[in-house]
Amino acid sequence: MRNGVNSVREIVAAYADRGVFNGLNESRPGRFRFVWLLRHPMELNVDTVKQVLNFRQLLPGIPLRSALYDDVKWFLEQRHDASLPAHRRVDPRKAVLSCSNRNGRVSVSLLVKNNQYAYGANRIVNVVHELFQHLRDAYPEYLAENFGVSQE
Repeated sequence: MRNGVNSVREIVAAYADRGVFNGLNESRPGRFRFVWLLRHPMELNVDTVKQVLNFRQLLPGIPLRSALYDDVKWFLEQRHDASLPAHRRVDPRKAVLSCSNRNGRVSVSLLVKNNQYAYGANRIVNVVHELFQHLRDAYPEYLAENFGVSQE
C-alpha cells in the first residue's frame, strides 16, 4: 500500500510542473503551500490518520449564517451527484467532500476512502477550481472584496 502523503506529493508536484501551482513548498510532510487561483496563497494538508485532504481557510469573509455559505455547502454536496460527468464528480465510494466554517473562514475537506489519496488529490483540486469558477459567476462581489478580483 502506497503512502498517502507520497501519493498526494506526486499529484501536487505534477500540477506544479505543469505551471498550475506556483511556488510549491512542503513546509512539513503533508503540508503543501502554493500560489494558485487568483494568485492567492493556498495550503493543502494531508492527514493520513484521519484520512483527510484539506484546503484550510480557503475562503475568508463568509459568515456562518449566510446565503453564500449555504451556497458553498450546496455546491460541494452537488459534486457527488451521479448526473455529473465522471471527471467532475466525486465518487462517494472513494471520497466524501465537506466544508467547515470557523470565524468566517471556510475550509474544504475530502475524506479519502480505501487509501485513494491520488484520486482524492485530483478530485479536491478540481472541485476547488470549479468552486472558484462558481463564485466568479455567482458572487463576483465576494471575490472582489476578499481576493481583489476585478468585477469587469
